[in-house]
Amino acid sequence: MLRRIVGALRLDPAIYRELKGDPTATIPALLVVALCVLAAGVAVLPFGGLAAFGTVAASAFISWTIFVVASYVFGTKALPGPETQATLGELVRTLGFALTPSLLLILGIVPAFQVVVVPLTFLWVFFATLMALRETLGVGILRALLVAVLSYTAAMVVSSFLLPVANA
Repeated sequence: MLRRIVGALRLDPAIYRELKGDPTATIPALLVVALCVLAAGVAVLPFGGLAAFGTVAASAFISWTIFVVASYVFGTKALPGPETQATLGELVRTLGFALTPSLLLILGIVPAFQVVVVPLTFLWVFFATLMALRETLGVGILRALLVAVLSYTAAMVVSSFLLPVANA
């Protein structure tokens, strides 16, 4: 699992192809997601305590889940490439490991670090997501970018309805 985490952090396309083809990587991918949403919750502890921790962790997990489903719909149904053959499970695995840079959010427990850690994490996750989508869907970077943007938008819109307290 550590080798795959490092490979995901390095944006190694071979790791994402390997994850796509390995159904046994689903549980480890979900473990990575769980650790990442907990790290996001820890980052807000200094500002909002346990209530903020719970809200942020729950909303991060829900948003990620919506993003994966939206990526499946946009990537395999609405905008597939000529060679696209991906399942929801494959996207769970690759997009789960693409979230790995979010582990850095644990450093956000120190408020002064958030100025650097949050933007760095966002960008790193975004590029890892593009790699995961490109390798899982078998598409070029532009189509992966379009699927990512549409899926992020869908996740934000749906989350705003599902999580009105977190967005207020």
